[in-house]
Amino acid sequence: MQKLHNYVLGQWTPGDGDGIPQYHALTGELIGTASSEGLDYAAILEYGRKNGGPALRRMTFPERGRMLKALALYLLDRKEQYYR
Repeated sequence: MQKLHNYVLGQWTPGDGDGIPQYHALTGELIGTASSEGLDYAAILEYGRKNGGPALRRMTFPERGRMLKALALYLLDRKEQYYR
């Protein structure tokens, strides 16, 4: 069983415990488990305030829109992978 990790503090980190089952959206097949137990939420919030907030505030509204569009196109290009 694959244990899915969380992207926090700039790295992929597994949660503690067994986690919650995650199912394929189309087939209902179990694809893994995910957990956020044991994550240091105070550190996560501080990281966001220190890194994410300033980075977003440096961007103009149109720049943020272009960033979101680029992310959407990236995900769209890989959508077939999500159905497997």
